[in-house]
Amino acid sequence: MAEKFDIKDIIAIGRTLDEYARMFDLTFTEMKNKRILDAAGGVSSFTAEARSLGLSVISADRVYAFPPDALEKKCREDLEEMLAKLPPVRNNYNWDFYGNEDGLRSHRETAYKKFLKDYSPGRRSRYIKTDLPVTAFTDGEFDLTLMSHLLFLYDEHLDYNFHADTLAELARITNGEIRIFPVVNLRYGRSAYVARMINDSRFCRLKFQVKKTGYEFIKGGNEYLSIITNS
Repeated sequence: MAEKFDIKDIIAIGRTLDEYARMFDLTFTEMKNKRILDAAGGVSSFTAEARSLGLSVISADRVYAFPPDALEKKCREDLEEMLAKLPPVRNNYNWDFYGNEDGLRSHRETAYKKFLKDYSPGRRSRYIKTDLPVTAFTDGEFDLTLMSHLLFLYDEHLDYNFHADTLAELARITNGEIRIFPVVNLRYGRSAYVARMINDSRFCRLKFQVKKTGYEFIKGGNEYLSIITNS
């Protein structure tokens, strides 16, 4: 069995509102009347689907510097790369939700196609080009910030300083809670940065808790890190 999912760079893989709700243990009632940021939202359809339900959501990512045709090409290429590298590590994944590779492909295509449909000039203001760890948002602009599949997962690509600086920025712009999913890395174990971050004196005013969620694709990856910023 391969020890890790071997990729050279961060890939653009989208996820749906249903997947977000499962990953972050979210309900519509919980999200209603909250100002929500999808940090590093990439090509996920969460923002598009949530906005269609009347929720207040903005997505921030560096990829929003690119036009739709360039993003569509990257989505297709990154999805094919991910699926091609999956067979050697297939047993490290729980297939209860997706069923098989075809089901996984279907979910990923649904997400990025819904995103691209929404990523139009008239709606571009909900997709903010952002180069983490710096943002242009104001202090406490959001009540809930979500981050899916960036911090911790890519701890071989993004060093601890990037993790810490990003959390500090998210804590600045969030007056409420930050949720980061998953807390495992591409080597299928909990990232050492989780404990390091929790014990970092820079974040002594924040309240951390690792919480279980009902979603598990990476085996053992059924937890998210909850960070209360206004405790």
